Amino acid sequence: MNGPGIGLRDHLSRLRDRSDIVSIDDRVHWDEEAAAVASVAAREGGPAVIFEETPGRVRFVAGAFGGPDQLAAHDREPWDRIGDALTAGEDVDAVPSTHAYHDLLDLLAGRGTEPVPRSDAEPAATPDPTLDLHTLGLPTLSANARPLVSLGVLAVDLGPDAGTTWVPVRGDVRGSSRLRIILPRAFHDRLERAQGTPADGTADAAATGVSVLLGVSAPVLLAALQGWIGDRVRTDTPELAAGLAPVAVSRVADRIVPRDAEVRIDGVLEPTADPEPAHRGDRRSATTTAVDAATAADEWRAAWEATCATATAVVRADRIATREDPIVAFAPLGAPLSDDTQIVSLLEAARLSRRVNGYWGVSPVRWVRLPPEGGLGICLVASEILYAGFEWQLANTLFSFSNLFDKVLIVDENSDPTDLAKALDDMWVKAHPANDWAFSEPHAPSATATRYRRDGETGSRLHIAATWDPRWDEEYIAPRVTFEQSFPENVRESVRERWDEFGLDRE
Repeated sequence: MNGPGIGLRDHLSRLRDRSDIVSIDDRVHWDEEAAAVASVAAREGGPAVIFEETPGRVRFVAGAFGGPDQLAAHDREPWDRIGDALTAGEDVDAVPSTHAYHDLLDLLAGRGTEPVPRSDAEPAATPDPTLDLHTLGLPTLSANARPLVSLGVLAVDLGPDAGTTWVPVRGDVRGSSRLRIILPRAFHDRLERAQGTPADGTADAAATGVSVLLGVSAPVLLAALQGWIGDRVRTDTPELAAGLAPVAVSRVADRIVPRDAEVRIDGVLEPTADPEPAHRGDRRSATTTAVDAATAADEWRAAWEATCATATAVVRADRIATREDPIVAFAPLGAPLSDDTQIVSLLEAARLSRRVNGYWGVSPVRWVRLPPEGGLGICLVASEILYAGFEWQLANTLFSFSNLFDKVLIVDENSDPTDLAKALDDMWVKAHPANDWAFSEPHAPSATATRYRRDGETGSRLHIAATWDPRWDEEYIAPRVTFEQSFPENVRESVRERWDEFGLDRE
């Protein structure tokens, strides 16, 4: 996509235009207080929150990529802020306030790329020799916890063939110049191969120059996740980001970075020793027998960590650069409806939609949704039912493509993705517990996103066919009831008049 790059500040400006963000001008401490407020705001479906006054160098914004509970009455959808972030460079009057779920799903599922326009312009963040990792004042999630990086991106050059890639990271501050980060194991292994380091970790890996970027735009964050947490790893994440929305970049040493990043921590990456055997925690990977022991011991994990194997590394910070009055987006990890959960919900749905619609040579699936309200542990899919028994095939295909969930709810193809309550209602009205609720044998691996069965034991998976049986004659299928069909004209006209009196939108 051509045009000037968009940054986090452009997105926040768009949220102000939508009246979907509030500023807290009172002083809020980075140690636990900001995260506590952000958690309540996320749980209650409130607007995004900017913390204008904090003791550290940076300001915070929580909920910038979050959204409200679909089961409560709101005039915004859970994915609207992400849609706003991807269209922040467009005229606000030309962009609808509510974004069509299908459009976002198609954009992310397309995984299109665009060349990244190169420029000699300097990054917006400038180095400050007085800063260290502590004086940044990054938020903590609880008392006595370490300052947190929750929505971070790592920029690193993988050599002349692959070039620069951007990688999602979560991390915490370990002293004034050390940042311990969790990153996808696929990147860890790819970096080892690029350095020619033995895969068994017996030799020390060479230090690699990197930049940890905070306060990045949605295209950068989404592309980093798309490239490294899916089933098919891609290193061309800058080009993926440019395919989502305009991105401006600058060069720092041997790597390119988003020019508008609010905070940039330059240093060297020091991979740790080979990870310990897998730990069956609430957000561990079921795709590998090795995840980092330190990762497993953490109480809070980013939602993306449930989608892939992870590894640990340490960044030794040599230089910290910030924009003037920097602002950093963060997610209160573990809170219901937090930013990281909303992002992974949309990305995983797009990935599954692309995979499943390419599986049979036709495209029966209209949409896929992993409701954050369900903690990513249930997958909703609206699909045409091609033949009797197709529901079973569809559910098992989805289970084979993702380890996040252990429940699949299949609804009719004309179901509305914005109406979660209706989908859950169909589960009880259309699906007979004896005939349409199908449990597998209790030998399936436990889902990675659920908060139960965290001891590694196997169990059952469930799929529910809440659709009309394709073998039924049309006369046995209940007709769709509409406002026009249900009431006489005089009643409809009276309702319209009262609707207008209350100033409500007829749409």
